[in-house]
Amino acid sequence: MKQFHFSILILSALSLFPETVFAGVSLKGAASSLSAPLYLSLAGDFQRSRQDLKLKIEVKNPSDAVNQFLGRGAEFAAVDTPLTDLEEKKSFGRQVLHLPAAIEGVVVTYNLPGVPNGIKLTLPVLSKIFMGTIKRWNDTAITELNPGTQFPPMDILVIHREDQSSLRDLFPSALARLDPQWTAKREKEKNLKWPVGRSVKGDGKVVEKLRRWPGVIAAVDFSFAAENKLPTAQLRNTAGHFVAPSPRSLLAATEDWVNLSGDFRIVLGRSRSPEAYPLCTFSWLLVYEDEFKATHDHPKARAMFDFIQWIFNDGQKNLAGLSFVPLPDSFLAQVREKIKDIKY
Repeated sequence: MKQFHFSILILSALSLFPETVFAGVSLKGAASSLSAPLYLSLAGDFQRSRQDLKLKIEVKNPSDAVNQFLGRGAEFAAVDTPLTDLEEKKSFGRQVLHLPAAIEGVVVTYNLPGVPNGIKLTLPVLSKIFMGTIKRWNDTAITELNPGTQFPPMDILVIHREDQSSLRDLFPSALARLDPQWTAKREKEKNLKWPVGRSVKGDGKVVEKLRRWPGVIAAVDFSFAAENKLPTAQLRNTAGHFVAPSPRSLLAATEDWVNLSGDFRIVLGRSRSPEAYPLCTFSWLLVYEDEFKATHDHPKARAMFDFIQWIFNDGQKNLAGLSFVPLPDSFLAQVREKIKDIKY
């Protein structure tokens, strides 16, 4: 009986000091550049309450993040597009869960002297601009969308980020769905080559060029544009409405669905809601349903499970401050229910 009481005392102590459970445990995640600000913040907050746990997030293009996860070089991945059927086969029968953690978006920003914020564009027009087919701002394809707005007879200077190097990235993938030229003669997904424009490293360099060079157009993360108060284009959605990016218009993209699909793989950019902003997506957290089978390490699997649970509970409070949009309560409840199936 004394031994039984002693065991209870040990378990109680561990519950009071949960970080001791994770002494010597390390977790690594790979996150796309679009999702990375969210997961870097979540990982920092989570680790502060579990100081013995080592939690590292590596920022990669989505293709590399997926490959690192499937190759067992990372315990989880955060990506903007779901796994393909071919990628699913690389999991060697281990069930991968797609857990939507937040809604994120990409915006189109520009520098046009004398032209107001909120010009109207469509994804087909954007595809032609980034293909180099539309070369000047006063092209009729642009002016017809914006009656009453005087566009300068100025060359369009396309800027794209080095980390937008994969057709798995939200912006290139949206263009590729419309225009087969984006996938023509492409040997490897991660070797996406932009036909025109200059490549710069990171959103910060985009802003530097944007402020110095009139005529620039670029695609940047919604969270970055909101933080820096950049001018943004209204984009025409599936319902035919021009919509500006905002937390409300990103959330409106979920309104087509009362419930998530069984595997949570919903393409938000195809929403038929008249208020939905089209360049948005879930940030999917990719994890294994059987964490112990994937890691063969009970403490590591338990730490991963605790991190997942924390993301979809206390971690949700952090999203708004980062300009990531939280899930609707009904969606969040379904994800929390799915988490109960994870084995550790």
